[in-house]
Amino acid sequence: MTSISPLSSWNSAPSRTSSTTANRADAASPSPVSTPSSIVAFSPESVNGSGGAALPKPPMVWESATRDKVSEAMTKSFSSYAFGGRFSGLGAAMLGQAKLGNYNFSQAMRQPPPSTTPNVYGAAGIAPGSLHGNGEDNVSLSITTRSGVEIKLSLDSQGDGLAVRMTTSGELSDAETRALGELAKGFQDAIDGMGQSTPKIKLEGLMQFDQQVLESVKLHAEVKVRGEPESVQTLDFQADGAQRKVAFSGVAGSLDLKVDASALNTLGSKERQAKALGSYMKQFDQAASRGHGDAGLMAMLKDSFTALHSNTAAPQTETAMPETGKWRLAAEDKSILTGLADFSASVSQAVKFSNPMRGTEKDGFNYEVSQKTAQTGASQDARSIRQQQQSKLSANFHQSLVAGVPLRLTDNTESQNYTYHQIEDTASSDAQVTYKDGKLVQASLRQEANQSTQVKKYFLGKLESDKTTPGNYSVLRDLLPVLGSYKSGDKDATSEARIEQRKQALLALNDDVLLQSYPGQTISLWQADVLPGEAVS
Repeated sequence: MTSISPLSSWNSAPSRTSSTTANRADAASPSPVSTPSSIVAFSPESVNGSGGAALPKPPMVWESATRDKVSEAMTKSFSSYAFGGRFSGLGAAMLGQAKLGNYNFSQAMRQPPPSTTPNVYGAAGIAPGSLHGNGEDNVSLSITTRSGVEIKLSLDSQGDGLAVRMTTSGELSDAETRALGELAKGFQDAIDGMGQSTPKIKLEGLMQFDQQVLESVKLHAEVKVRGEPESVQTLDFQADGAQRKVAFSGVAGSLDLKVDASALNTLGSKERQAKALGSYMKQFDQAASRGHGDAGLMAMLKDSFTALHSNTAAPQTETAMPETGKWRLAAEDKSILTGLADFSASVSQAVKFSNPMRGTEKDGFNYEVSQKTAQTGASQDARSIRQQQQSKLSANFHQSLVAGVPLRLTDNTESQNYTYHQIEDTASSDAQVTYKDGKLVQASLRQEANQSTQVKKYFLGKLESDKTTPGNYSVLRDLLPVLGSYKSGDKDATSEARIEQRKQALLALNDDVLLQSYPGQTISLWQADVLPGEAVS
């Protein structure tokens, strides 16, 4: 994966204001012992070699004379190279002010360029307030309360300046103020995640917003990647009562995840959800290992998947009609469900062409996974519930013939010693139950998994072998014996014992309905690197 400079590397980007370009790099010099890379003004004597020194930096120019915790954080983060870069501590400081009742404020700071002639009016003309909305790196947070008040926060940075702003569309209650303050750490964690050299999606804190007080939370982050060539990485997040979604785009590739939070009656207990999440985490790891997916992108998928499935409302009781969802579901109905909200997720790795001698060979990784639940029927007694899970993996990658030896493919045939892998995997799970006149009349579970691995082996540029290895798994189960009217062969069993046996049967079915992309297979990075037909020691 291409290395991404953290947010602290702001000084390397050119300013959008030509008059301030001269001191951008100097304004954020990482260390007093580093070799200066600043563009500074020189006296005529220094140009002629008479030993003149670089001019000292003039004082910062501020938008407002007000000094508070936010201004202090700006001063510290602007010159600091601590973890988190330019926005380090700023997000938390801004929401901290909201907790104190300061909902509307604006502050900006700018470093004027060195000048041989001090000019107070010239410095004031730099207009630090113009940075608002114009940062090369920027983060914005929008929160809407249940009462309809909208709170907006923005952070902007360029090499020579920093700006923050917070506005509200109305007065906030004490409960709303507390709810905002409780998001301070979560907001800062999300900012710091995007500021790392390998970006991370950290949304757990923001997802814990008080749903009784706040209606929605939206985050947008855009960070300029200082490299060759320059690029931009973006993160968009939204959560409300109906949906939760994350979209990321960067050097390594892209990620898109959507979760439907509207059907609360299909959700399982916290324990049930935790088990389903663990199963999906395992399958994500299996797909990444088998397809040699980018570790950073797959970590983002796991982190965002876990975060978006958190803070879900408690399931409805079996006797009450659900607030959201078509029908009240019985224990038998929920036993065929994962317990998670419906979702769709995709990861697409940036395609690379690493073999100059064979332009048709690409290195890529595309993974999709989803769950969809349908509740149909004319009435509660004639209902039907169906849940479908699917996954698909398409991957291509090159490997060296010698384990541990890096592969360096060139135009020279002597470098053309490698294997080229093409992976195509699919998996599905389809569970459904149907009622007629209030009685269960149909219940089934169908699961399938298919794998295809094609490996081409080249030695000195010549194709030595081309093998395709398939793998197939399919099962169809009639669930009526498990879910139908309970019949015990033990006439002496107590009612409590029968209830416990029934409970254990439904729990076992809970495990069986989870998607199985690689049933019965143990996939590790080492095994994924072994060619088909070779033994694993």
